[in-house]
Amino acid sequence: MFSDFIKHYNIIRDILRDCFLYGCFSLDDLENKRNISSRKVSYEIRRIQQYVEDRYIRTDKDGRYKLLSLTYDSLQHTDNFLISTYKTKSFTRTDLVTYYLILMYVQTQAPQPVSTKVIMDALVREGLINADMISSKTVERKLAEMSQKTGILCCVSANRSKEYAVAPDILGKLSIGQIEEVLRAVSLFKNILFPSTIGYFCEETLQDYLTYERYSLFRDGHLFNYRHIHFHPVIEEQILWEITKAIHQRVAIKIYYHTPKSGGRDSYKILKPYKIRYDTLHGRFYLVSFNNHGKCILSRLDRIARIACLQEKFCREDYDSIYKECMSWSWSSVALGDGQEPEHVKLEILIDEATEGYLIGKIQNEAPGGVMEKITEGCYHYTLQVSDSGEMIPWIRSYTGNIRVLENANLADKLTADWKETLSAYGVV
Repeated sequence: MFSDFIKHYNIIRDILRDCFLYGCFSLDDLENKRNISSRKVSYEIRRIQQYVEDRYIRTDKDGRYKLLSLTYDSLQHTDNFLISTYKTKSFTRTDLVTYYLILMYVQTQAPQPVSTKVIMDALVREGLINADMISSKTVERKLAEMSQKTGILCCVSANRSKEYAVAPDILGKLSIGQIEEVLRAVSLFKNILFPSTIGYFCEETLQDYLTYERYSLFRDGHLFNYRHIHFHPVIEEQILWEITKAIHQRVAIKIYYHTPKSGGRDSYKILKPYKIRYDTLHGRFYLVSFNNHGKCILSRLDRIARIACLQEKFCREDYDSIYKECMSWSWSSVALGDGQEPEHVKLEILIDEATEGYLIGKIQNEAPGGVMEKITEGCYHYTLQVSDSGEMIPWIRSYTGNIRVLENANLADKLTADWKETLSAYGVV
C-alpha cells in the first residue's frame, strides 16, 4: 500500500551477503561479481555502516584491498543487529500518517465525495499537515494510490476534476482466506508492545465483516500468548493522544492531576511536553516535560485527570541537552536532580556457564550502559550508574539467586529489609 522509504533493499541485501557476511570480497571483486558501479557500492556500504554499529564490523587488508566482514559473539550479543538494516525498509512517519489523515477526512465527509483541493485545504486548516512540507502533488499522488492500487477510495470525475470518497467495500477484492490472515495479523499486533484500543476495534470490525458480509464464521482459537503485556495502559490512550499531539505541535499544556495525597482534589501544572516514556516491565506511561524554569518533570499518565493544550509555543530543541543530562542515568522514570550525582552500583552475577550463559547478554540488554567483567568461571561483576538505585529493586529481585549487590549500601540494605519482611510473612524469621 505504501511506498517504501528504501525501495531497493535487494542491493543492500546482496552487499551484506557478499561483502560482509559470506564472501568478504573486496570492493573490486564485488563490482565485478554483481556488475554494480563502484560509486553505487561505496554509497550502499556507507549506508550499511550507518545501520550496523562499528563494533560488529571488522576490517582486514589483503594487499591494497580492504576486506570488510561482520563479527560478533552470539553469547555476548543477544540482539540481531542485522534487523536494523530491515528497519530502514519502512516509511517515514509523515508519509504514513498522511495516508491515515486523508482517509479520516474523506470518511468524515461521506457520502459526499471531495476534491484534492478540499482535502488539502482542510488538513492544512486543521493543522494536521504542514503545506511547506507536503505539497498538493503529494496528496494527489496518495489519493491516486488509495483509489487505483488499494481500492480504499473510489474516484469520480466531476467538472473536469477528480473527487474521492470511501469505497463501498474496501475488502471486496480479498478472499475469505486472505481476510482471515489479516485478522490473525491484527490479533497479534493489537498486543505487541502494549495493547491498543484501535487494534481491538479493528479486530472486531473484521470479525463482523466476515460474519455479516461474507457469511463466514471465523474462530482464531486464541493462537497467541503474551508475556509482560499490561492491559491497563489502554485507558490512558486518549490522554496519550492529546499529549502526543501537543508534542507534535510544540505547544504547552496544562495538566490536571491527582495524587494519593491530594485528597480527591485536582491540581494543575503548566508544562512543555517533551517525550513519552513507557516502562515495559510495569506497563506505565510517563510524560517527560519541562516547567517554565527548565526543570525536568516526570508525570505518570495514570495520575493525569485531563489536559488542555495552550496557545504558548516552545522550541523542543531547547531542551535536548537538558533531557540528556537529566535522563541519561535513569533506570525508568527518575530524573537526575540539579547538582545530584548518579549512584554507583556494582553487582555480582553468579551463573552456571553451561546452562545460564545467556543471562549475561540478557542482563546487558536489560541494563545497558554498564561494564561487564568476568572474574572467574561463572562469576561476573557488572558496574553501572543510575539516578536512583531504588528503581532497580524489582529487576534485581527477578534474578534472585543470580545477582547480589557488592557496592551500594543503600540498595543492599533495602533488598535485605525486603527479604526479611518476606521471610517474616512466611514465618521463617
